Amino acid sequence: MGTLAALGAAAGCRTCNHEPLAINGIRIGVQMYSVSELWKSDPAAAFKRFKALGFDGVQSIQFFFMKPDELEKMLGDNGLTIVDMPFRKTFVTPDKFNEFVEFCQRFKIDFVYQPMEKLKTATEWRKHAEWLAELGEKFKPYGIRVGYHNHQHELREHYEGKRPIEFLYDAGLPFELDVGHVKLAQDDPVAWLNRLKGRVPSIHAKPGGGNSIGGEGDANDWRAIFAAAAAAGTKWAVVECETRRNTYADVEASVAYLKGLK
Repeated sequence: MGTLAALGAAAGCRTCNHEPLAINGIRIGVQMYSVSELWKSDPAAAFKRFKALGFDGVQSIQFFFMKPDELEKMLGDNGLTIVDMPFRKTFVTPDKFNEFVEFCQRFKIDFVYQPMEKLKTATEWRKHAEWLAELGEKFKPYGIRVGYHNHQHELREHYEGKRPIEFLYDAGLPFELDVGHVKLAQDDPVAWLNRLKGRVPSIHAKPGGGNSIGGEGDANDWRAIFAAAAAAGTKWAVVECETRRNTYADVEASVAYLKGLK
C-alpha cells in the first residue's frame, strides 16, 4: 500500500487520532477549487483524502448548493469544518438572505466574503465597497463579518490614483487576503498583512508562482507570511493551487511543505 493510500485508510472517522496541522496557531484548510472537477463526483472521498493529508478545514462556494444534511454528515465523518464562506450576490438578495444566514449558522461560519468583482471606475469601486460595508451591518446581528477576497486586478489597476484594494480597505472591510495573488501582482503580502491587522480572518495560501506552496517558482516567503498573519489575528490559511486542477499532486506537495514549517 502506498503512503497516501495508507494515510487515507487511517482517516475518515470522528475518533481517529489526528494531530491538527497549525503554523503559528493558524489552522490549515484547503479550497476545493484546487481539485475543481475531481472532488465533485465523490465529495466524501475527497474529504477523507484531505483529512488524511492533514487538512482540518475545507472551503467552497459549491457547499451552499449541496444538501445540508449530507454535507454535515460528510464533514462530521471526517472531522472537517467549513472555513469561512465565499458568496455570490444572489446569495444575499432579500429572497435568499435568510437561507444563507441559516446555512452559515448551521456550519458555524462567522466570516463570508465576495470572491471577486470587476469594475471600471473609481465611483463604481467606491460604491461597491460601501455596499459591502452596508451588507456587513445586515449580517452583524448574526455574528457574521462580511469581506472581500482579492485577485490581482485589485492591486494592478488604478482609478483616480487609487487601486481597487484601497477603496475596499478604506471602507473598513475585512479580507480573505490571497497572498499568492498579492505576490503575483508585484506587491508585498507581509506588508498587506501588517496593514490589515485585525481584519484578515483567513488567507488564501496560494503559491506566488509555480504549482505548489514552496515548490519551484514560488516566490513567497512563507515563514514571514505566517508570522505576519499570526500577528494580524488570522485563524486559517486555506491552501489553493489553481494552475493544475486535475490533480491532487499540488495540494499534497503544498501540505508536505507546510508541515516542514511547523
